[in-house]
Amino acid sequence: MGTCPICEVPVRPRCGKIRVPHWYHPPGIFDHHWEPETEWHRNWKNLFPKECQEVCHRAANGERHLADVKTVHGLVLEFQNSPISEAERSSREAIYGSMYWVVNGLRLKNDRAAFLETLRLGLVVQENPITIVVPTASSMLLRKWENSQKLVVLDFGELEEASDQVHFSAPVLWTARPGQQKGETVVMPIYRARFVDAMLKNGPLIGVKGAAAPVRVPPPHGMRPSRNWRM
Repeated sequence: MGTCPICEVPVRPRCGKIRVPHWYHPPGIFDHHWEPETEWHRNWKNLFPKECQEVCHRAANGERHLADVKTVHGLVLEFQNSPISEAERSSREAIYGSMYWVVNGLRLKNDRAAFLETLRLGLVVQENPITIVVPTASSMLLRKWENSQKLVVLDFGELEEASDQVHFSAPVLWTARPGQQKGETVVMPIYRARFVDAMLKNGPLIGVKGAAAPVRVPPPHGMRPSRNWRM
């Protein structure tokens, strides 16, 4: 037996051979949103101290939710692998307040390639750190998260491919937030290790500088980048 950290009712373990082991609410009690935890989830959570994982967060209105990670500084990180509805996304953002989403960009086969291709259609508005305004419609992944009120961090894995149009000296994540104009998204690469360090120390998110690598992103036909971007 155990106790649900959200509704505080007694729960029982279910450890069958088919479903992933989980805690089961008794009949008549709402079974909170639950999804199987993937290896991707576990790898991310294990970058943080155990006491910061699966933390029950109570909102100002008394509503509670189990945060994937809540740092000692009060920042919530939600690691999202499966699809999420607009209503559920908005609900979590309202409950948590200070939070970031970390989204698995490798869940669907074409999301990574589509995102990298979208960079070709963007304009570099700043070099230090590299900041690019891209058309949201060109990436399904960006379209899914365009209405988020919180910073979205896209994880496309740690390995680069020879065909990639951009290369870095170390694994990166891409932050995404709405642009000034509807249909635009502002994206910025940040080294993965630097992001984790910032979360642990409550530091600023410092993106990759333009001179960090020698590869240049070629502009699409008929369009010039706003600056001579050399990574």
